[in-house]
Amino acid sequence: MANRFEELGKKYGNLIAVAVFLLVWLLPTPEGMTLVQHKLLAIFAGAVVLWVTISVSFATSTFIVISLLYFWVGNADGATKDGALIHNAGFALSGFGTTSLWMLITGFIISIAMTETGMARRVALNMMRLLGKTPTGAILAPMFANLFIAPLTPSNTARTAAMLPIVEGVAQAYRIEKGTSNFGKTLFLCNTFASNITAGGFMTATIPNPIAIGMITAAIGTTSVATSWGFWALAAVPATVIILVGTLFVVRWLYPPEMKTIPGGMHYIEEELTKMGPMTLREKKSLLYFFLALVLWSTDMWHHFNSTMVAFAVCTLILLPKIGVLSWKEAQKSIPWELFVYFGGVITLSGVLMKTKAFEWLIKSLITSLGLTDVSMLPLLIGLMGFTIFSHIIWSTTTAMAGVMIPIYIGLAQTFGFPIVGFVLPLAILMGYALFLPFNTMGNIIMYGAGYFTVPEQLKSSFAVGLMAWIVWAVMAVVWFPLIGLL
Repeated sequence: MANRFEELGKKYGNLIAVAVFLLVWLLPTPEGMTLVQHKLLAIFAGAVVLWVTISVSFATSTFIVISLLYFWVGNADGATKDGALIHNAGFALSGFGTTSLWMLITGFIISIAMTETGMARRVALNMMRLLGKTPTGAILAPMFANLFIAPLTPSNTARTAAMLPIVEGVAQAYRIEKGTSNFGKTLFLCNTFASNITAGGFMTATIPNPIAIGMITAAIGTTSVATSWGFWALAAVPATVIILVGTLFVVRWLYPPEMKTIPGGMHYIEEELTKMGPMTLREKKSLLYFFLALVLWSTDMWHHFNSTMVAFAVCTLILLPKIGVLSWKEAQKSIPWELFVYFGGVITLSGVLMKTKAFEWLIKSLITSLGLTDVSMLPLLIGLMGFTIFSHIIWSTTTAMAGVMIPIYIGLAQTFGFPIVGFVLPLAILMGYALFLPFNTMGNIIMYGAGYFTVPEQLKSSFAVGLMAWIVWAVMAVVWFPLIGLL
């Protein structure tokens, strides 16, 4: 079904995007809506189709959006001079100067240092040696290794690809058969879910997170403690750990492992560590820079150094001759430049939608027509938490989902007069929870491709895990978020 959708999307997505764009634009401009707001909503509607169908690359969609913003919209106020529209390049490119955009690039450089030196793999193998002597420990060890490297791996795909050989090594150590072993199903399902769950734990754990922070910062007009790396971790890590452990118990309950001990001991893990040999100087330096970034990020609420600037400083150490661990040529090959372009375009479009209050007008009109003018923040937030988790089933990329949904959530907060950070940040944390089907993320496809579970098995277990995660986050909204000052 997913492949069929992708084929149709690539074939007809451009036509549908143009049709949707024209449909929205050719509708009469409603009373109270400005011409600029109408244009922006038409652009957003067409862009959503491009992002969902992926009929063109993310970078191409950004070039389309930016060109329309400059040549067609011109500026945020619709201002003219001598009867001609004023074209403001700063308006059309505003998202490309945000610190959140540069956090994406610098975060990837730090991640590349950990993976290229082999340090990330060494950490994962040692966690397996420590915890992997029982089936429960063997499943949990790579999940927590995933959590450990998540702060400096802003890509679910890269993190899952790094963990796959470790997880397959566990399967080999336990001598399990693909497709028949309950232990194999639990092991691979839990570690599929782990990459999605840990994505919410840290601002730098997946690309949608800095996208969300960039949009939130643009909406409130400034950075704050609540938009810092450390505060995101404070808000998200406790629940992330609880949900990781809960995932193991939920999936193990559905597919009880058939063995209690590892047959033949931990030979595979020991063999892999022996092959790696002693820790090299490059690995030691990459680990040092990892901890330096982690310490400075996690304490940014107190020292107030911008998280992106901290990442720039650490990247400087990583790239310098003699003391560094990477050359620029090595680093640039693995940096996702397309997502850098897309990210800038999404933040630009979201920012101008917020600045012109186009979404606020649309949501206010919808709410008024439905008679929903008096809604409390907490029930709505908890309801949208569930919606955010389970609506992943229709998305094939969390990055596109964030680009569409975060502006809508910000618009809701503005419409109801809710604090934007308090309302949107909990929902942004859930943008990585693509648990349900292989096509929802490349990481899911990577784990599914190993052949240890079926699509129905993933779907069945993901609904149980999703429900458990929703309950945990609802409790956090009632208990933890008020305690830390988020709500």
